[in-house]
Amino acid sequence: MKRVTAQPHDTVVVRTQAKLDADVLELLRSRLADLLGREIVLEQALDPRVAGAVMVIDDRRQLTLDLTAPLRDLERRFATALGAEAVERGDAAHIIAEADTRASMELTDTNLKRAMDGMRGTRATLRARIPIEPAVVERLAERLSSAAGRDIEVETRVDPRLDASAVLFLGEDRRIVLDARFAWLRDVANEIERRRQAGYSTEDTYEHLRTVIETTEPELRLEEVVESGHVLEVGDGIAVVSGMGTVGSQEVVEFENGAYGIAFSLMADKVGCILLGPEDDIREGSGVKRTGHVLKVPVGPGLKGRIVDALGRPIDGRGPIAADVYRPVERKAPGVVDRQPVNQPLHTGLKVIDALVPLGRGQRELIIGDRTIGKTTIAIDTILSQRSTGVQCVYTSIGQKASSVARVVHTLEEHGALEYTTVVVALPNEQPAFRHEAPYTACAIGEYVMDGGGDALVIYDDLSKHAVTYREMSALLKRPIGREAYPGDIFYVHSRLLERAARMSDELGGGSLTALPIVETLAGDISAFIPTNVISICDGQIMLDTAAFNESIRPPMDVGLSVSRVGGAAQNASMKSVAGRLRIDLAQYQEMAQFVKFGAEVDQATLDQLTRGERCRELLKQGINRPLPEAHEVLVLYAGVNGLLDDLPLTEIGRFEAHLIEYVVRAQPGLLSTLETGVRLESAVETAMRSAIAEARGSFVTGVEPTEPLLDVGEVFGSDEEAEDA
Repeated sequence: MKRVTAQPHDTVVVRTQAKLDADVLELLRSRLADLLGREIVLEQALDPRVAGAVMVIDDRRQLTLDLTAPLRDLERRFATALGAEAVERGDAAHIIAEADTRASMELTDTNLKRAMDGMRGTRATLRARIPIEPAVVERLAERLSSAAGRDIEVETRVDPRLDASAVLFLGEDRRIVLDARFAWLRDVANEIERRRQAGYSTEDTYEHLRTVIETTEPELRLEEVVESGHVLEVGDGIAVVSGMGTVGSQEVVEFENGAYGIAFSLMADKVGCILLGPEDDIREGSGVKRTGHVLKVPVGPGLKGRIVDALGRPIDGRGPIAADVYRPVERKAPGVVDRQPVNQPLHTGLKVIDALVPLGRGQRELIIGDRTIGKTTIAIDTILSQRSTGVQCVYTSIGQKASSVARVVHTLEEHGALEYTTVVVALPNEQPAFRHEAPYTACAIGEYVMDGGGDALVIYDDLSKHAVTYREMSALLKRPIGREAYPGDIFYVHSRLLERAARMSDELGGGSLTALPIVETLAGDISAFIPTNVISICDGQIMLDTAAFNESIRPPMDVGLSVSRVGGAAQNASMKSVAGRLRIDLAQYQEMAQFVKFGAEVDQATLDQLTRGERCRELLKQGINRPLPEAHEVLVLYAGVNGLLDDLPLTEIGRFEAHLIEYVVRAQPGLLSTLETGVRLESAVETAMRSAIAEARGSFVTGVEPTEPLLDVGEVFGSDEEAEDA
């Protein structure tokens, strides 16, 4: 083998999924420095997209490494990448080796173990063009079981449509193409080369090969076919490639320059890929190969309080994320048997929502309305309300301006909510693939919490821009369009995301993932294509009304069009006691208000209904980023629905609400402690509430605090234990 002189290389970068030990890096650096005969600098870069490790030598050369392999092998490959020229082969060897351009990689125990990592279940599926002998399948199962550390059952299926001899499916996100032809052809080519170097004549070599071909039958071997192709066209964040007939949908592919993409559109003779990086160094005709796995992102406690991009990489300037677990961004939604009914409340801190459209843990509730009327504010207030509940939150910004994301992060940080929240950001100036993958990445982060038995909340802000991104990518790849120019599978795109929200059964940990997608409407048109799609997927919607927003009603929720299909099942008994009467009062008020607009004379009963409704509507107004504890909400709404505020001027309702909460917090903390338990509003509880409201009314009107409470809460409930029983 002829070797050329290597050019000086002072810095070599090792890209890995997880941080390597400093001793390992130093040992690798010293051995490579000895090989080159000069000092080098070895830098480490975290990249969740790589499988194993990638050593970047310069802009043109890089190696995909197995760090568990012997150092001698790493040295040999490093030296080869620096200066080895291809060995000239004889015509016969060249013809046989080029019979198929796809390379093969032997699945060593280390490679198999890595392939088995993350496999859920104990069953693998082997699909083949022809029936496979049971002995071969049994040997395959033994080797897989040894690599996985548990018994693996291999199920065989015959599929004559396969291009390769066999495909081994390991779970949902990993498949290995197996083929006897490549291993056999490689052995033949090696034999030709060996005989040529030993001095055999061409005639003797061909005679020997003829005998081998006549007496040998190819056998299926555990070798992975690394299928490659080349780029046909590239631009606008997509690349069309050919030559990868067995690539799977959503599979990650690697381009010649080290960039990655996702197989997005599978056509008869080519594959449309969306790019996960810049396209500047990708040229027509350059190589591309399969990786055999779907996109995975880091998950776990290390992401709390961090701001990451759509690939889970930190963009907040606080250093790398120490993540030991990676999850695929795409995953099947839990089945019906794996779920349980949604019956635990998710408190939002907004009176109008908690009372009229209550949310439950594991629910999918759509927030819909025109732009700039408070959709994101509702989502952020919900995150702020989870401060002491143990719910982990994930906020996803899809195509929002950087300044808007900065305001959201500042609000979360100012209220101490960033410490239990992860922010996933896909900016409008990034590749379309980032905006497309961002919600799935956020869902994977929340699913990790759910699978661990915890509760998670995911905000998708917003799916309208996500749908536009999907339409953009589909148009670039020349997919057929449908209604409003959206592809026909846009419903499936959102359903496979939102249906992953669930509350798991107790046997599976009892965790939950709650989804709050946001959709933007145009002029309040909820009958448009995307709004109707997402409404049909979700368990209800919070509809925001532009007219109410213009009347300074915050939040401007349309009580008539907003609904929660979970309803009272996700509501505490105390809130349920006041919510039913509140909805009736508001409905009667809206009907009477429309009637009175025409100048009709009304009786006293109608005037009383209008007075009650006006004050209830005023009570439902709430400032931005000021969520209330549930006990405060129950106390305030109780005063409204029971007519205890009917004689107050309408303009004083807001001031009295603040005064009532301040007074009860200071003078009657025992009452709030009782309401926090979610007890039913029995006579003793109602007596204490009426007494506290009356005392607050007296001090609000006179400006003088009572020297002693009119009613001692302790006299009503007795000890703390009795209060809890109540």
